[in-house]
Amino acid sequence: MPQILQLSPEIIKLREDISFLEKELGKVILEQDEMLNTVKPNLEAEYQKKIGYKELERMETEITARRYKRQIELIQAAVNRQESIEQKEIENQLDDEFQEWYKKIEEEYRKMKEAEDRLNCLMSDEENAEFTKLYRQLVFKLHPDLNPNQTKDEENLWHRVQLAYEGGDLEEMRSLGIILDAQHETIELPSSKDVLQKRKQNLTEQIQKTINTMSELEQKFPFNIIGKLADNDWVNTKVEEIQEQINQWQEKCKHYEDLIKVLLINKSAGVN
Repeated sequence: MPQILQLSPEIIKLREDISFLEKELGKVILEQDEMLNTVKPNLEAEYQKKIGYKELERMETEITARRYKRQIELIQAAVNRQESIEQKEIENQLDDEFQEWYKKIEEEYRKMKEAEDRLNCLMSDEENAEFTKLYRQLVFKLHPDLNPNQTKDEENLWHRVQLAYEGGDLEEMRSLGIILDAQHETIELPSSKDVLQKRKQNLTEQIQKTINTMSELEQKFPFNIIGKLADNDWVNTKVEEIQEQINQWQEKCKHYEDLIKVLLINKSAGVN
């Protein structure tokens, strides 16, 4: 008759502690992932909808004013050198000099489009509940901090899970759940005291590290304006402040446009 291995109370207690810590780590991992992959992009999308569009308008107006100002400098330089003013060359030079600005504009338009698409394609409450449940199950089975002895196939599956979660792909998450159910086996914890103590220490440290990371995130944009975005007075005040800045840039645009006309007229008339 085979002899049954008797575990010491200390080993049993370590295993119980590890099981508890794994569940706790799973919870904070899920909370952190929700912050980064659901709450954060939703907040950013809401910000773009309520305020970002106005910031984009301000940026476009500022770039226009700065371009006019630079155009004046180039025209005045040609006048000082008593050279003819080649408008096409000046425009080409301005296009080159302002490339980085235009890239910023394109990036902001991309953010606006992504925000609109995200707000228009949010999952229903039922789908979101299913999505979250599937992800929770997959985290406990595949997350490397909870499963330090992953196989290569499990690493690949975890990568697919991350992509599906970040993209809000419910169908892919369903498929991954089916794949994992077909191959997952329960892994027995080791009985070595040193190994168990090390595992317990690693889990404790990882839990604290994740909690610290979330605390830091809460102090940064967009988490630090969660309450403000729901405050219509704050939003309206912010929009009004940006509009005032737009108005100031528009005034500069008008001033620069008038100055350019004067410079070109004077040059045509032979006045330096």
